[in-house]
Amino acid sequence: MKQSIETLSGIMDREIEKNPHSREIIGAFRPVLIARIRFLGKRKLKSIPLPGFDPIRFTGGVSLVRQLQFFSPDDPWREMVSAMTAAIKEGFPSLREDMDRLEKAGRKGVLDIFDYFRTFPDHGEDIIKLWSADLPASPQGIALLLNQLTRIVLERRRPDAVALIGDTEWKKGYCPVCGAFPTIALIEEKITRRWLHCSQCGHDWLFSRVICPYCEFEAQEGMDFFYVENRTQEAAFSCDKCQRYLVTLNRVSDLNDHELDVSALSLTHLDVIMQGKGFFPMVNCSWNTFEG
Repeated sequence: MKQSIETLSGIMDREIEKNPHSREIIGAFRPVLIARIRFLGKRKLKSIPLPGFDPIRFTGGVSLVRQLQFFSPDDPWREMVSAMTAAIKEGFPSLREDMDRLEKAGRKGVLDIFDYFRTFPDHGEDIIKLWSADLPASPQGIALLLNQLTRIVLERRRPDAVALIGDTEWKKGYCPVCGAFPTIALIEEKITRRWLHCSQCGHDWLFSRVICPYCEFEAQEGMDFFYVENRTQEAAFSCDKCQRYLVTLNRVSDLNDHELDVSALSLTHLDVIMQGKGFFPMVNCSWNTFEG
């Protein structure tokens, strides 16, 4: 576990050296990413049955999260909340009061974190709005915490879920496990395949290079890659039809050489540029929305 944390820290340091502008955002997320890995390394979640997989529905585009129940009320929610609120307070001092209120409400039984996961992935925004008004706490802080809890549980149970899929065909641009759109893509150097990465569960899947993952538009015209001068490995795929973009690592030799969550953080300059051009990210994350 120690080596995994050291490896992650080394990757973050290298990304900051390569993209100095990312120092602040990677610095903020550093304790959060480390706390997540540390929790996954020391605390095992109980195995839960995953019955009900329908390969026909899956091939038709129904992701696993809409067929199986990944979350259990018996999961160690209080431990997860304690670990992640401490990390968020360290990385995001402005959210300290929000995290304190969430922890306090949980201890007193005023708030049940599992309420968010009972109908996941539906009704999440409504629950966040309700909690934000009742606590009160910022929607951004609540969402950041819930996203981290979601990632912990999905990442722990993802291998069993992926084993169910096997060779079943999946041709959608959203994640076959959790249904979220990708936050970053990676194009391999030699065979030029495109991998899409989901930050919600950490899954990577292959997807056509000539189809927009968001709207499934397929054509050479109307889709483009934007590059920053002299940085040809860093790009943003854009689609004129749906006005969405996807930050992309271009012609990378090995998927395993990268921690794609960290890469996404280091490429936020592309998010700023593309949103300035009127495009929208395929999925809004804590690091690619720029409000206020």
